[in-house]
Amino acid sequence: RYQDIKSVLGDKRFEIALDRLMQIPALVPLFAEPYNQIIKTQLLSSDPPDHTRIRAILGRAVSSARLEAGRALIQRVVSGLIGEARSRGGLDLIADFAHRLPFTVICEMLSIPESERRPLVDWTHHMMRTTDPTPMSAHETAQTNAAACGFRDFFLAMAERYRRNPQDDFFNELVVAQDSGKLTPEEFVANLILLFCAGHDTVINLFGNGLLALHRSPRQLEILQEEPALIKSAVEELLRYDTSVTIARRTALEDLELGGRSIREGQYVLCLLNAGNRDPEVFADPDRLDVRRTNVKPLSFGGGIHYCLGAQLARIEGEIGLTALLTQLPTLQLTTLEPEWKQNVFVRGLISLPATL
Repeated sequence: RYQDIKSVLGDKRFEIALDRLMQIPALVPLFAEPYNQIIKTQLLSSDPPDHTRIRAILGRAVSSARLEAGRALIQRVVSGLIGEARSRGGLDLIADFAHRLPFTVICEMLSIPESERRPLVDWTHHMMRTTDPTPMSAHETAQTNAAACGFRDFFLAMAERYRRNPQDDFFNELVVAQDSGKLTPEEFVANLILLFCAGHDTVINLFGNGLLALHRSPRQLEILQEEPALIKSAVEELLRYDTSVTIARRTALEDLELGGRSIREGQYVLCLLNAGNRDPEVFADPDRLDVRRTNVKPLSFGGGIHYCLGAQLARIEGEIGLTALLTQLPTLQLTTLEPEWKQNVFVRGLISLPATL
């Protein structure tokens, strides 16, 4: 339930407690893999005081001033993607728009030269495989290890270039934080990988899941085309209606009661964010998409101290991107209303979503 989930995510008696997970005998070989060793100090995997320190540094990437400056960048990227779609007479809304928008934005935020971005596409794809708890094959594990090592070597080499020639940007701030001891070298690499991967996954599925939902509810689509001013608030409804990141996990640090159930110290709790977002005690007629719904506060970005750092950036990308798609491509039609979904327990999203203009 919505309130139970909010309670868990905001309760100091629950933590990520990665060290406990790493001691489970069945998981020891998994955590020994190079990719897990490289990403284990990510913000998502940390608890205070490390979490507090790392978040304060990463939070500068999404400061109010940077987000406001980022609007022009997002608008420019969206305009370019819309122009390409028009010239082709169609697009795959996942590959040609939903992926390329946040990918390009995060590359620009991290000042990654366009000529160096190609390998990062594949590395991101392989790293995202780890979000699905289904056991990976030996081939997938090797690909993921290679991707993590590729990211590590890329960012460390980039940091060396910055030391020789500092720039006035966010990446330079991270290099300075590492060199001053505020970030360890491991945290520097792990959290850049996090910014790169998690920085666009929710956005991709906001567009894919959201546009599919709108085309399956044509009257709701018409309302947004007739009243584009509703799109900003409608983004919250789309995030609620078909949640991308479906599960948040926590470990209980002590025995406690939750929703009438006894939770024992050390037990692993899964918060089903998509279920909470359809809780009828909080959302009237929760299984209906309603772009006029007001005061929508979805659980889609988590909660508590681990509330998604990039939530506001994702919202801005969603608002600008959906506005452009619905107003500049008014004849856009999906080629199917039954596209194929990714097979992933934790992240809900489409493999592709082809459309014609």
